[in-house]
Amino acid sequence: MKLFSPIFSNLTQINRKYRLLIWLPTLAILMSGGYGFKHSGYLSPGPTSSAHPKNQPLQGYVSHADFQMECGHCHAPIHCVTDDRCQDCHMDIARQRAEADGLHSLLPGTDKCQTCHTEHLGTDESISHVAFKNIDHMKLAGFSLKNHTKKFDGSDMDCQSCHAQGRYASETLDCLTCHMQADHDGMAARVEKFGSACLDCHDGVDRMDNFDHNDIFALDGGHADLDCAECHADYQFLQTTSDCKSCHEEPELHAGLFGLDCARCHTNDAWAPAQLMQHTFLLDHGLAVGEVSTCESCHVGSYVEYTCASCHTDDEMIAAHAGQVIENLNDCISCHPTGVNVNDEIDATGTKDG
Repeated sequence: MKLFSPIFSNLTQINRKYRLLIWLPTLAILMSGGYGFKHSGYLSPGPTSSAHPKNQPLQGYVSHADFQMECGHCHAPIHCVTDDRCQDCHMDIARQRAEADGLHSLLPGTDKCQTCHTEHLGTDESISHVAFKNIDHMKLAGFSLKNHTKKFDGSDMDCQSCHAQGRYASETLDCLTCHMQADHDGMAARVEKFGSACLDCHDGVDRMDNFDHNDIFALDGGHADLDCAECHADYQFLQTTSDCKSCHEEPELHAGLFGLDCARCHTNDAWAPAQLMQHTFLLDHGLAVGEVSTCESCHVGSYVEYTCASCHTDDEMIAAHAGQVIENLNDCISCHPTGVNVNDEIDATGTKDG
């Protein structure tokens, strides 16, 4: 066996050399993205898109189908599709990302173009339209694209269908161009009644289909026949306050005496008759007959202000609360909200319970 050992050793070294000769070219082919097979199509996952929505050549090509077998335009060794190779042609996207301007500056993960723009789906597929489907527009902008994938003529919508001027900020939205063409008279009536700020009410799902104003503010009584613009000035529908004072000026009769909490005395049916409906402090002051004869007994100067000192002197209050830890003896309502002593809960330490 010792006689043949040099022979076996030489054969092993030869096999290693041959293995390297076989594997090195194979590895080079794989790393180059199948460059050696590009004209045969053996490694191609399918035809590339021939769609050309802008019909403007980029680096001499109108669509991806023009360089279908030249994989190196998009694919790099090992890393496969890379954003820099895509942006060698799509320089407008590179500018948006660099200058933080435009759609691709707003979207996450734009360094992986294939996440939204899925290629090799067929010659007739528009990969821009595929991206339109892949974007979670509701999460991104609060508006769903569920009902906005096709135009009224049946053609596909793209970003520019709604966003004018090549920008994607909310102020560039144009809803009226499409909807006016589809239903001019109906849209004109809507604009006249509700204004042109469509997104104030619509989110694309559409949240207005089952809208009930009573869920937000009851349109009953004196509000039943109001026109929208009477409450929604300048057609502003979002964050409209439901406070009476936002629509109704304080009448001279009040003369600053009653405050602006109108619901204490008025209902939605009408301003008159008015009656005091909310008064936590009992008007008979806990059956202390004779102590409260008129509103002015407690409310001096204005009905939104009160005082207990007109009846209860400081010396009297100090004597009545001797041994109790009370920071402000003039803040009677904090311990006596109803004016009935039996409901006051003062613990053994002299502090208010709760």
